[in-house]
Amino acid sequence: SSAGLKPDFPRKSVLHRKAPLSNLWIFGRPMRVAAAFIAVSTASVLRGSSAANSTDVDMGGPPNCGDKYDKLPDFTSEYGATISDAVCTHPGYKQSCKVFDEALQCWFRFMVTDHCGDLPSEYKKRNKKLVEACADNEKDHLDLWKMFSKDEQAYWRNSFKAQAKESKLFDTMNKLVPKQLLCTTLHVIDDECVKHANVRVRPAR
Repeated sequence: SSAGLKPDFPRKSVLHRKAPLSNLWIFGRPMRVAAAFIAVSTASVLRGSSAANSTDVDMGGPPNCGDKYDKLPDFTSEYGATISDAVCTHPGYKQSCKVFDEALQCWFRFMVTDHCGDLPSEYKKRNKKLVEACADNEKDHLDLWKMFSKDEQAYWRNSFKAQAKESKLFDTMNKLVPKQLLCTTLHVIDDECVKHANVRVRPAR
């Protein structure tokens, strides 16, 4: 139900609004400046550097990114490198979305380390609709959320959402690019968490 969605996401993500990106302000900064700030802060937080706290915005502690790529199967890093290209497709904010590439890969590594909570792949059943919805600029994060099973929603709340309460980085990503975040999550689950070298964005036949 729509009532069940309210605690998980804003009704509209900042980047999905109709206003031109040049008119958006984030962290008290114009969008172009904020994007650069987020990129630096993301790298600093994920590397445990104090640089993230040297600004006037506290990004919080680093989220749990799971194992590093050298501890995961060889092709995992190849898959991670394809995520932002696969999900950041909206022509209006493609580059702004890619600012979160490292954060998306952090979430991806957590999922793989956690074996996606042993959730089963729904590739054959869901992939065609998932690929279409992720590429459709008229669809938003609430449309994607409806594609999650109850078990997947519970996993999301207990893993990502729980971390977002402590990590400003994850919380910010959830507010700015929630659709891309959810597309990533479902693709990783459906790609068998993962047994492929890239995100499978060609609809299953």
